[in-house]
Amino acid sequence: MFIRYPMHKNILSLISLLLLLSSCQNPKNAVPEEEAQIIETLQLETQYFCERKLAEWQNQWTHESYVSKMYAGKIGFEEFTNWEEIYQFTVDHINEFPDPIPIPESDQAYTVELFGETAFVFYTKEGEEGPVRETRFMVKEGDKWRIARMQTIY
Repeated sequence: MFIRYPMHKNILSLISLLLLLSSCQNPKNAVPEEEAQIIETLQLETQYFCERKLAEWQNQWTHESYVSKMYAGKIGFEEFTNWEEIYQFTVDHINEFPDPIPIPESDQAYTVELFGETAFVFYTKEGEEGPVRETRFMVKEGDKWRIARMQTIY
């Protein structure tokens, strides 16, 4: 009888702790909602870029000091480490290629890893010369998810 009592007490303590911890988590339906908002931000950023809608495009990005963008491939590497560089690169690109371009099909499977007010998103899409791997780091500003880091490897 003496041996069972402490074990029983430990099990009850463990169950109580697990219930307490689970009550501190977001409701189960909040995660898919957050993921949907993140994916929508990514899709809107692509849409606005393709449509050459600069004002709407830039609203999908944070403008904080830690924002960055990187492209790496077989023949090149470019990195932009602040909002002014990212914005100017995009303005220059749109000035050089002002006509809207087709919005790519969005059938890629996104992997979203939430960490409170931040998230990593991973996906692969088909490019002209093979797969293109994308990683995005997202931050939540108020009730809006914004891109803080874009990393493209082709």
